[in-house]
Amino acid sequence: MANFIKDQVIFRGEGKFRLVRVQGDIAQLENVTTGEFSNHKEADLLEEYVRGYLRTVHSKQYQRPPRSNAFRDALEAATSPASQGDFETRRRVNYLVALDRMRAFSSRSTLRKAIQQVASDLNDAKPPHITTVFRWRARYKLAQCDVRALIDRADQRGGKGRSRLDPLVESIVQEKIETSFLNSKSGTAEDVYDAVFLEIQRLNTIRIESEWLKVPGLRTIQRRIEGINAFERTVARYGEREAQRRFADQLCARKVTRILEIVEIDHSPMDVMYTDASGIVIDRPNITVVLDRFSRCVLGFCISSAGHGVHAVFEALRHSMMPKSYLGERFPELFLEWPCHGWPERLLMDNGREFHAHAVVDALTNLGVVCEYAASRDPNDKPFVERFLRTFNYSFIHKLPGTTLAKIHQRIGFKSEDEACITFDQLNEMVHVWITSVYHLRPHKGLSGRAPIDMWKESAAAFPPALKCNADDLNIEFGQFNECALQHYGIDFNTFRYVSTELLALRRMLPAKQKVQIKAPYENAGLIWVWDPINSEYIRALNSDEEFNDLTIEQAKALKREYAKSDPHQRTRANGKEMIREKANEQMRSKKLKERKRGARQLHITSKSANRPQPAAFEPRTAVPPSKFTTDSDELSEFDVESINAEVSREK
Repeated sequence: MANFIKDQVIFRGEGKFRLVRVQGDIAQLENVTTGEFSNHKEADLLEEYVRGYLRTVHSKQYQRPPRSNAFRDALEAATSPASQGDFETRRRVNYLVALDRMRAFSSRSTLRKAIQQVASDLNDAKPPHITTVFRWRARYKLAQCDVRALIDRADQRGGKGRSRLDPLVESIVQEKIETSFLNSKSGTAEDVYDAVFLEIQRLNTIRIESEWLKVPGLRTIQRRIEGINAFERTVARYGEREAQRRFADQLCARKVTRILEIVEIDHSPMDVMYTDASGIVIDRPNITVVLDRFSRCVLGFCISSAGHGVHAVFEALRHSMMPKSYLGERFPELFLEWPCHGWPERLLMDNGREFHAHAVVDALTNLGVVCEYAASRDPNDKPFVERFLRTFNYSFIHKLPGTTLAKIHQRIGFKSEDEACITFDQLNEMVHVWITSVYHLRPHKGLSGRAPIDMWKESAAAFPPALKCNADDLNIEFGQFNECALQHYGIDFNTFRYVSTELLALRRMLPAKQKVQIKAPYENAGLIWVWDPINSEYIRALNSDEEFNDLTIEQAKALKREYAKSDPHQRTRANGKEMIREKANEQMRSKKLKERKRGARQLHITSKSANRPQPAAFEPRTAVPPSKFTTDSDELSEFDVESINAEVSREK
């Protein structure tokens, strides 16, 4: 049996064995632990070796750390301190090969002369001693001519890994590292050194001078700290949870096989400031993005200066679900294509308060969308929308005038307020162009170099996106959910009173003191939708005070507060909308950015009006001949009012 030699130690599984004797193709093994003998065929042992079950004692004995320059020339490698071990190993091999070729091992005198000759050929200024060469050769022969026996193990010299300090001093060092470094959020090596110094000085006061403990140097303390594993240091500095997050196994995200299978949504501040038409800096808006995981396409977004609450979530979802039919009318000269829309199967959100709102959960449930929430403080559960938001800001927003960049310390040599010149409408248009003409069309590394829009079109051909309900039903569902008591005068909600003929008729058919479910649109305090459990449909109830029509809930509440503070004998209720607009414009003209932001929020500046189709122009039911019109102002008063209302709706 040439593959194994007598007294060789091998490992089979977890057991350690010694080869006692070999006879023919039969090997007798002794279990080193139990002393039990067993006979094995050579073929069986070789099969175990191939499978990895049998391991030789030399499996790790000759292993060395990898070198980046392991194949350089020996003399070139000798100039690099990191390759001294490799050079020394090649030097030993070169000597043994050359001496064996010269048959120099016949006598010591012959070997001594041959060593000098080989050293001259190799330009070796310090040739090895004859005893050293004999030791190399003996080790080489003992390893059955395995060159790994000549590997230089200089890395194990000098007691590496073993402390040279007094055991008591070493224990003090470890204790102070634990208390002064690991248990402190900002501990340093100097703090540990001071603590060790004081402790050793205290112990030396009760010892005779000949037994005094020696204080280790600062560099020794630094080496001990450098030897602490990274996970333990992170736990000490930032806590167990943060350490688990930093060192977590970042496996692949959940696989999807088609578009709209999983859709991710998230908010982010836009790193840019916009202005009004006169050039006054107003605000740094937020953007809510809905992203398809399979194709990486953006399904919809909402830019808002009115916060990133439930209304922004609903507007972004509505924009993502509905076809982008407004592009040709809104941007006729740009020829934008954005075919991404449809109902998602699952919506993946983080744990923001607005995503856990009852209104959001109820609306998505009624629309047949499953709500999923990422793990707390774990953005890797929805990595694609997080990565998109970074790309959006760094690749696009940071190149615009008025950018704030990502960090305040990066704003060197300029002020964002001085350079801002983009209006809100221009910013919204730029976002449309960048998404449809840049992001959707460029190769995506996560899609193997394919463009997101190509992935969408390919999957949409096999799995066409569905429109599961009417647009009006979608507007109803995306409202604030609540349960209210149905009174004889209607419904009280948000300090407003809502009533309609159908609502009062419903009260007659319901049990006494029965509560009803309502949906209140965030962008219009003038109406609510009441669920009729008998006919399974929504009933529209109007605000008893028409002054609050077409105002957001926040604007209506602000107007109500203004009425409460104003003189009841001088106020003109017909100018409620003008009061809100004037107050907001006054705030937006303020020199304080905080006041201008408050005015933008009160005006409810969002991308809603730009990202929806324009309402149809008012048309009378019967055509009126031109001759019927006169210059009488009484005949034109109703037409003027309707035109103004239509214009206000378009501005909203």
